[in-house]
Amino acid sequence: MDFRVDDTTTDLTALVRDMGERLVTDDSLRELDARFGPGTEADSGGDRATARFHARYWEELVRAGVPAALAPESLGGAGLGVVGEALVLRELGRVLAPVPLSPAIRAAHLLDAAGLSDRAATIAEGREIAAVGDGASPEVDWAPIADVIVQTTSGGLRVTDRASASVERTVPVDFSCAGLVSDTGPEPSPLEPSPLAGTALEVDALRRRVHLAAYQWGVIEAALERTAAYASTRHQFGRPIGSFQAVAARLADGSIDVDAVRLSTLRAAYELDACSGLPGAPAHAAVASAHFWACDAGHRLAHTAVHVHGGVGLDRSEPAHRFFLAAKAGEFRLGGATRQLIDLGGVLADHGDPWEYSA
Repeated sequence: MDFRVDDTTTDLTALVRDMGERLVTDDSLRELDARFGPGTEADSGGDRATARFHARYWEELVRAGVPAALAPESLGGAGLGVVGEALVLRELGRVLAPVPLSPAIRAAHLLDAAGLSDRAATIAEGREIAAVGDGASPEVDWAPIADVIVQTTSGGLRVTDRASASVERTVPVDFSCAGLVSDTGPEPSPLEPSPLAGTALEVDALRRRVHLAAYQWGVIEAALERTAAYASTRHQFGRPIGSFQAVAARLADGSIDVDAVRLSTLRAAYELDACSGLPGAPAHAAVASAHFWACDAGHRLAHTAVHVHGGVGLDRSEPAHRFFLAAKAGEFRLGGATRQLIDLGGVLADHGDPWEYSA
């Protein structure tokens, strides 16, 4: 088997990482926190100038054609699949980039499946910011600054211009941009009849969970790297704290957790690509497994980062605490680790082991 990533994906992820490391610095995130972070809960947050949104990084991503490259091939996308999406979103997680790339990808695929290719292209090209809700919860990430809100329903899609919707800002644990959406106007637009129309919403739900796992992978990977670097320079009793067995063992456990999230996320992305839009038990099991590891490992790495940093980890202006909040937010999105195990158990109960191979 060939596990190498194609050159296009490698170049794209390298570009996203380079721009992220240059633009999404600790200082730039502190500036965003000052406008839309701890202590600003009473502000409206509906203006992009005051929302926790890294406008410059988003503009550079759009200018570089990143959202367009991850759009459906029918819209001119590069055909990188969910694996390519996961690798790019991992880079966003590494720098805690507050940009709406995941909803842009999801909205482009959903709208294209619904036959709304012109609107999908507008979002893929970055001319509009999209927010995507699942219809079950009124809280929608990025709704306060979105130009268009796409909500999935049992009957299809409800597509609403932001000006036609009522959005009330909420305050997630990581102070990310989200809001309660109401009065979304028109009835759902049914998906255009096609062999994949019946599963487009199912694929989107799985894609969303892979995106969350991939972003969490980047968050905990970078948190571990920063924590290990701190442990090698912080001295107690005349030696680096990383040389103490308890600290070293905890960091080693963290490395195993990061590997588990990496492997399970890439497996889930692969299964979603391999199912050709018709997800079966292997895709559902892989996604639930990846999301479980993202939640469970996120919990452990978040606390490891804070504990090893000591008092610095509790300082809300320090990067360590910012990574802690991001990892905890990733842990509890869509129900947490227990919810994922329930989903995985349901797949196993209904279908048996989807990866059981006969000799």
